Amino acid sequence: MNNKTKSLVLSGAAVALATPMSSALALDDVLSFGAWVNYTYDVDNDASEDRLGDIDYPAGIIYANHQHGDWFFDSELRFGSGSFQSFSGDSREWGFKELAIGRHYGEEWTMTVGKTEVPFTYSRFNFWPGERLARGFGDQYNPGIRFDFDPANNPMDMSFMFIKSQNWGTDTTSQDDGAPVGEIGQHWGSNDTYHKINTLVADLGFTQGNFRHGASFQAGQLANQGIEDEDGNEITAAEEIETHWAAGLYTEGNIGAWDLAGQLVHYDQGDIDEFYSGLDNAGLDDDAWFETEGSGQVMMLSAGFNAGDWYHYGDLTGRSPDSDFDNLDDTYDLVLGTRYNYGPGWIYAELQLDNITGEDDGITGDGDAGDRDSTQAVYLTMDYYF
Repeated sequence: MNNKTKSLVLSGAAVALATPMSSALALDDVLSFGAWVNYTYDVDNDASEDRLGDIDYPAGIIYANHQHGDWFFDSELRFGSGSFQSFSGDSREWGFKELAIGRHYGEEWTMTVGKTEVPFTYSRFNFWPGERLARGFGDQYNPGIRFDFDPANNPMDMSFMFIKSQNWGTDTTSQDDGAPVGEIGQHWGSNDTYHKINTLVADLGFTQGNFRHGASFQAGQLANQGIEDEDGNEITAAEEIETHWAAGLYTEGNIGAWDLAGQLVHYDQGDIDEFYSGLDNAGLDDDAWFETEGSGQVMMLSAGFNAGDWYHYGDLTGRSPDSDFDNLDDTYDLVLGTRYNYGPGWIYAELQLDNITGEDDGITGDGDAGDRDSTQAVYLTMDYYF
């Protein structure tokens, strides 16, 4: 098993996990490059229909990986709007998805320092639509220090990580999933609200046959970002601190040509109004108030089928907020896709179905809360690596 991505889904889903969306091209002594372009057609968007869709979110990627004795270096630098670095209000469209130095200690222990993968459950099978309602727990890379213990001839393995901050400094922008501000994907806040700091993460796994069963846990702090009151006076960053925690159970593996995985996570970001409840006398207007994601459950079921150069897959995700979070309904999103290995990369065709049960108070879907419909979007993506 690999000490960074201990997935047993080796034949199909690991190829998806090896795409730049999850930074797993960790080869020895390699300087490599990649790029992707994406076409989107939103079935329920009049502008998209009039324009016959759009080609957007391109990215150029530079990978640098090096091994020197027991020491190693891994990095991924992205350029372009597909780097997902401009969604929290700044104009930057480049950033490090991964930048880490590590060392192997014998055959069992590995230490990694820098921005590296957070060992919490597993990531999705699809390429472009992302984690959907499970966002915030799958494809995550944060700065900190990580330790992996993976003994040979032992079914147990474990990983531990201390996350100092969500990104470098106090930046909250995320290259993990590219969720626009205001969507459920902003589980860890934005540059205008709050961010994750000082968080401990643990993952314990047990391999049995072709499946690995795991349990993940994390707990830490959320800190407000610097915001202004209605008079333009800055409210100091980290003036308000809230705790958060999450626990997940998951399994992943394969049966013949089928790759199968599932996870269930409970999350808790405290009282949703904690960040502004202590600021009632600061003269804040409504635009300056913000809430956390509260508490609730997320789930994901994934399946993939290997067919030579073709791989067919689906991810069903759901989120069930507790009653304190805007009384939103339980919501489910489904992504169905296929990809073709044409040699230097993959061509993807994916269908995203939001709010598939058509809940009026769904988290996703078209329309305002209380009157939302199911929505559909088609994505065609092509990438290339050399």
